[in-house]
Amino acid sequence: MDPAPPPAACFSAAEVQRRLAAGACWVRRGARLYDLTGFVRQHPGGEQLLWARAGQDVSADLDGPPHRHSANARRWLEQYYVGDLQGDPQPSRLDINQQLFPASISSFKM
Repeated sequence: MDPAPPPAACFSAAEVQRRLAAGACWVRRGARLYDLTGFVRQHPGGEQLLWARAGQDVSADLDGPPHRHSANARRWLEQYYVGDLQGDPQPSRLDINQQLFPASISSFKM
């Protein structure tokens, strides 16, 4: 019998914001958080696309349009999974990105 996987790390919105402010490129998909900092320069669509989405839910971007990401790209994303966002990632009548992650574009680096 295989051992159970370790529990996922949980990060508060404040912790995610601190990492973004320090220059990390974290994105989320639902409640799942991904640290894409080491992947930004390799992104086929260019660095700016990822930096512009730092701190945001990228679910719609992965599902398209205009570009639907492949199953391989989704598997690749899982390599960068770091844990889950604490709390409800989709509160009613509020955009979680605006509530938790104010304009992250200022961290864009070229």
